[in-house]
Amino acid sequence: MITWLKKHWLLADGAVFRQLRAVPDSMVRTEHGRIILHNWKGLLQIWLRFAKKRLPGGLPYVRVNNSFRGYYHWILESVPQLLEARRTISDFTLLLPASYTEAFYTDTLRLLQLTKVERLQPQTMYYVPELALPVLPEPQGNYSAATMREVKNVLFAAAGIVPAPKPTRLYISRRKAPRRKVLNEAELEQLLGRYGFQCVCLEDFSFEDQLRLCASANVLVSMHGAGLSNMIFMPEQTTVVEFRKFDDGHNYFFTRLGETLGYQYHLLYCPAADEQQSVQDADLYVDVAELEVILQQLPA
Repeated sequence: MITWLKKHWLLADGAVFRQLRAVPDSMVRTEHGRIILHNWKGLLQIWLRFAKKRLPGGLPYVRVNNSFRGYYHWILESVPQLLEARRTISDFTLLLPASYTEAFYTDTLRLLQLTKVERLQPQTMYYVPELALPVLPEPQGNYSAATMREVKNVLFAAAGIVPAPKPTRLYISRRKAPRRKVLNEAELEQLLGRYGFQCVCLEDFSFEDQLRLCASANVLVSMHGAGLSNMIFMPEQTTVVEFRKFDDGHNYFFTRLGETLGYQYHLLYCPAADEQQSVQDADLYVDVAELEVILQQLPA
């Protein structure tokens, strides 16, 4: 679905407003309601302090980003919106924050042949003559299997990816990440090696090479994190093992995604080096004996 707006203002964080009133469809929608970034008082301060730029008329503009950024939100939320925009609008200019400089952003736009992009600067509000907001029917953290398969099929076709006939097993390491690492990873990788796993750091691969890695992997093992988003690029008969710190039930998006895709999904709760840290920050120790019980159940 597309929400069409005329003569509205836009911020780089994705907020859209007019006369100091935010547009509901520009806010992130969760199961518990919409996330409001700016009330009218905040928008008034922005109006008084920020630079103002008027975008030229002609082609419509499309916005797909929100205040959440990174690989997970881009692949699972923004790319489906881009596909909806391509399906509905014959020609448009995409609006993206100037801070979106990582290779996966530019590589995705290249594969989708989206070349008309206006980069939104911080501390600036943009007047947009005609704006299209693609809106996903599901709240954040909920997924449509059909939409995820469309993302996979479109990107595979654009990159010319054909899964290899022999399936592989993949372990995504976070040893190059600044946080949320497996502290006994040497012991873990020794076990995974006995079960035929390829151990990789996704930082070492281009976006297209990541797609190729996952296209033939029928087992994925990973710490809780954005790397698990790549499960949407895997075959239909897939097993996923996620390491994570036990918490009170928040941030189980990947479990929900795996179940939606019909995968065999295993959550392996792991003790943290610091139990006071959140799921997003804690380094973990993996119980390799418990993991091996799961690995022994994998099909040959």
